[in-house]
Amino acid sequence: MTIDRSKIIKEAKSKIFVITEKYEFIGYLHLINIDRRESDVLNDDKPFLHLTDVEVRVKDTKKTSHVPFVAVNKKNVICVIPFDMERE
Repeated sequence: MTIDRSKIIKEAKSKIFVITEKYEFIGYLHLINIDRRESDVLNDDKPFLHLTDVEVRVKDTKKTSHVPFVAVNKKNVICVIPFDMERE
C-alpha cells in the first residue's frame, strides 16, 4: 500500500504574544498548513484565535496563570507579535 503524501496535512505552530485590552497571552498558534502564516489566521473569517500552552496575564493585577488552551476573540485583539520567524 502506497501513501499519497500530498494528502497529508502538515501542522506547524508559532509562538505568539497577543495583547487585548484586559489580558496578555503568550502561547502557540497552530497553523494547519506549514505554508500558512500567522497573518493568514488573523485575516481568515474564523472569529477566534486558538492558542495552546498559554501564559495568561491580567493587565490590571499582573496576575499570571498557565492554561492548556485559550480561544481569543479576534474582535478583542489589539496586537499580535510573533516571537520568532522559526516555527516549531
